[in-house]
Amino acid sequence: MTAAEFDVRWTGRHAVVTMPAEIDLTNSSSVDSVLSTVAGQHPEVITADMTGTLFCDSSGIHALARAHKLVTSDGGELRLAIGASLARRVLEFTGLDQVLPIYADVRQSLAAPPGP
Repeated sequence: MTAAEFDVRWTGRHAVVTMPAEIDLTNSSSVDSVLSTVAGQHPEVITADMTGTLFCDSSGIHALARAHKLVTSDGGELRLAIGASLARRVLEFTGLDQVLPIYADVRQSLAAPPGP
């Protein structure tokens, strides 16, 4: 999956980026690239839609952590819509679920006001 193949939708200053079914070494640079590009557009919030993501390895965790750093340095917020995704376990194991706001789905993330 290349950066051009990601689904990015905007609702005002809130971007929703649909993540692939698997995030690993083979595509984590594309995940990093698309999240960095979206962050460069100065959104108030980016929601990474991982509701369809079944697997995320350490390279995917690194891409999400880097995106968090980029977005928050500009005053924005990175959120994860996770639902019942199996990728949730790796987020819990690494502690990233304690750093990033987790939502059940994109609709819930869109409805929540931006964080402080």
